[in-house]
Amino acid sequence: MLHRSRLALIAAAIALPALVLTACSAPQGGDSGGGGDATTGGTLKLAGNSDVLYLDPAASYSAPDYQIHRALTRTLFAQVPGQGDTDRSEIVPDLALEIPTEDNGGISADGTVYTINLQEGVEFDAPSGAREIVADDVVLAAKRICNPVAPSNALSYFTDTIVGLAAYCEGFAAVDPTVEAIRAYVEGNDIAGVQATGDHTVQFTITQPAADFIDIMALGVFLAPQPVEYLDYLPDSPELRQHIISSGPYRIAKYVPDESYTLERNPVWKADLDPVRKANVDAIEIAMGQDAAAVQQQLEAGTVDMQWADTVTPTASVPALMAQNDKRLVIGGDGAIRPYVVINTLSPNAGGAFGKKAVRQALNFAIDRSAVQQILGGSGLAEVATQILPPEVLGVEQTNVLDVPDTGDSANAKKLLTEAGYPDGVPVRLLYRETEPYASIAAAMQQDLEASGFKVEMKVTTQNAFYSEFLLNQDITKAGEWDIAIAAWSADYFGGRPYLVPMLDGRGYAAGSPNFGGWNNDEFNSLIDQALAARSPEEADKLWIAADAVATEDAAWVPITFARTPVFHSDRVGGFEYLSWTKNGDVTNVWIQN
Repeated sequence: MLHRSRLALIAAAIALPALVLTACSAPQGGDSGGGGDATTGGTLKLAGNSDVLYLDPAASYSAPDYQIHRALTRTLFAQVPGQGDTDRSEIVPDLALEIPTEDNGGISADGTVYTINLQEGVEFDAPSGAREIVADDVVLAAKRICNPVAPSNALSYFTDTIVGLAAYCEGFAAVDPTVEAIRAYVEGNDIAGVQATGDHTVQFTITQPAADFIDIMALGVFLAPQPVEYLDYLPDSPELRQHIISSGPYRIAKYVPDESYTLERNPVWKADLDPVRKANVDAIEIAMGQDAAAVQQQLEAGTVDMQWADTVTPTASVPALMAQNDKRLVIGGDGAIRPYVVINTLSPNAGGAFGKKAVRQALNFAIDRSAVQQILGGSGLAEVATQILPPEVLGVEQTNVLDVPDTGDSANAKKLLTEAGYPDGVPVRLLYRETEPYASIAAAMQQDLEASGFKVEMKVTTQNAFYSEFLLNQDITKAGEWDIAIAAWSADYFGGRPYLVPMLDGRGYAAGSPNFGGWNNDEFNSLIDQALAARSPEEADKLWIAADAVATEDAAWVPITFARTPVFHSDRVGGFEYLSWTKNGDVTNVWIQN
């Protein structure tokens, strides 16, 4: 089973120049905004680099997409800042009346049928007048998710779980990309596993019990109710982008692509029916096309209130802000593994050395993870990783199955190479990107590896070619054009599935697989199959932890650091809480302080 999670986005992981930080940030998920009671009114101003990736909810799949849809779109379930010591978000009901469970009748006894009851009285701000959201609008969302023009990049989560969706999508892929053909297919075909069983009741049937199906339903805005008017346009076309219909507290008053958004209050939104959004401000203005340094200057001056899109606080600004204990700076986790070292287990080099467990373990002991941490900005911006799953995923402390010191252990690495039959060392081709911080990380790793008995051949490439021409190219991988590579990964939600399945299930290895090194392990595969079929999150988490331990002990690859994201807001902003879903604060719950 193969899931291609965010392959279009992982190459755009934030590059942070070398700096050393040692302090911790403001409390994770804590309120770093001004104290006091919330106030209403005013205009919230955001600034940042790029436009959304997709504005159409069927395809929306990036931090800015989620950031704007928080204001525009009601969802079945919503992500909110979590409680406790990690940045793991929590899922709460939004349009749904409650989280379905077996006890409340929302999940069938066999764990395969989910019944979602929707709030009554919630409306679309439709062009012909306010219209109540009904279950058929959720069914339409499911039908549009695999349209042939702008399908969801997270499609496999849904096709792997929802009965009949894979077959429906296979047929949809062959449809001409025209408004007429798409409408005809949507109106003429049904999905067996998505049915409106009442005006305000929608039922999902899945292929087997899945403890994370609510996580999947809460992913993005893919299953958010969509109005039938969207069938009048090509998915995510410029025309549709100018006719987005709101169900949230704000609507788009003006949109100039790649330049600006102006959001105003949605007159049909009802505060008493929205348990997630307070909508404190009257309007939201978003300015695009600005770099991080320029945005930071405006934030500190108070002429801009929050960052937009992928814009984060420049690393050069962070040390002084942390030294001053500036409460406007918040450093939160987003579940990114950045970086990790992929090991090409299929490489024929050195007699297939990297297919041997002891050699892969030697790589784990050879690398000084703390040195990479310092290159990335120190402990404030990166946490040394000794396992595969980030702490945010399961909400538990890290383990260290191999007992690897943060600084590495070159003597143990040499011992392992000798035991593997390589007393004179192993040649290794290290692939890395020419951009920072990867070039600096590669130089540090070269020294570590050579001190541990590896003979390093450095192989540099461009940012785009790194994935497209090397890691995603099966022929190049099997030919041994690279042995290890410095990669990064950001998954779609905090659960075992979007990490361990796409990255390490070797049964699905093929060209384009995010299991870049082709690692395959029967014990691991059995554990993830059990986790995917688990009836409860608690049962699944135990199996994901066990699978992580197997992969880490077998040295599937080398985890290096879990990245953290520095964001900043102006003095005017109150109620700021870091939300990992948007990698920023929630624009619908902050307020402007008088």
